[in-house]
Amino acid sequence: MKTHELNLLVENLRTGKMSEKEVIDKIAVFVIKNYPIYGLHKYDEDFRQDILLGLLERGPHLLHLFNPNYGDFFTFLYCYICTLINSKLKTCAQNSIREKLNFEECVQQYEEKEIKYHRINYQNFEVPKIPFNWKKLSTEEFQRAIKDLSLHSEEKKVLILALKSSYYLTDKQIHRICNMYGIDSEQFYQMIQYCKETLDFKRSRLEKEHQKRNFAYYHHKRYRHIIKKYQEDDFFDNKYFIKDLYIYRERKHKNSMVRLNTAFQKGYLYLRTTNKTVANVMGLSERQVNYYMRSVRNEYKNQEDLPEKSTSSDTEIQIAEKE
Repeated sequence: MKTHELNLLVENLRTGKMSEKEVIDKIAVFVIKNYPIYGLHKYDEDFRQDILLGLLERGPHLLHLFNPNYGDFFTFLYCYICTLINSKLKTCAQNSIREKLNFEECVQQYEEKEIKYHRINYQNFEVPKIPFNWKKLSTEEFQRAIKDLSLHSEEKKVLILALKSSYYLTDKQIHRICNMYGIDSEQFYQMIQYCKETLDFKRSRLEKEHQKRNFAYYHHKRYRHIIKKYQEDDFFDNKYFIKDLYIYRERKHKNSMVRLNTAFQKGYLYLRTTNKTVANVMGLSERQVNYYMRSVRNEYKNQEDLPEKSTSSDTEIQIAEKE
C-alpha cells in the first residue's frame, strides 16, 4: 500500500465502500510493513507490538479524530503514532522511577526497623490472647429460645421483620428489640449472624449490580458528551453513521441505568433473608411467615389510607355543621 492509497481509506469509509474493521486492518498492515518510517526500528519487538496493540485498540477513536480539512491522513497517522510512542516512553520512565523509589524506601525502612528490632527485649512479651469467637448455635436452640419467650402475634411480626432485614440492622436497633421483648442479646446476635451468613451469594450479586449501574452511568455521560461535541462539528453531519452508533449506545446505557435505579428504589435488589431461613430460626412454617408478612403489608397500606379517610370525614362533619 502506498501513501495515496492510505489517504483514500477514510474516504472509502465515509462512502461506505469499506467497513471500519477493514480500514483499521489496512492501517495496521501498513504500519507493520513500514515501521521504520515512524521510528519504531529503534526499539525492540515487544515495544513495537505494544504500539501496534494500542493502535488497534484506539482504531475507531483514531478515525473519528481525523479531519481532512487539516491535512492528509498519512501525516495525521504519523503524528498519532509518535504520540503513542511518547506516551509509552513516559509510562516506562514513570514505572522505572516508581520501582526505584519503592526499592529505596524499602531499604530505608528495613534499616530503620533493623535498628529497632535489636533494641527489643523479647522476654517481656506477653502471651497472645485467643481472639473472641461467637459460639455457633443450631436452629433447634434458636427455636427453643423463641418458644420460651411465648411471644404474641404482634411481637412475632416485629421479630420476623427484624430477621428479614438482618443485614441492615444496627447495634442500637438490636438492643432496642432485645429490651422490648426480653430476648437474650447474645442469642439474638447469633440469630442475626445466622441469617447474614445465608446472604453471601446475594451480597456478591448486589455488588455486581452496583458496578453495572455505575458502568452504565459513566458511559451514558461519556457518549452524551461525544454526541454534543459532534453536533457542534461541521464535519460530522446528521447522516454520518458514527453519530448514529453513539446515539444507540447512549440510549442503551441510559435505559440500563434507569432500569437498575428503578430496581434499587423499589427494593427489588435489597438483601433480605428468605422466608425459609426465618422459618427455620423461629420454628415456624414458611406459610406462617408468609401470613405474618402479608398481614404487615396490609396494616401498612391501611395506615397510608388513614389520613385520606380522616380528611374526608372531617369535611363531611364541617358540611353537616354548616347545614
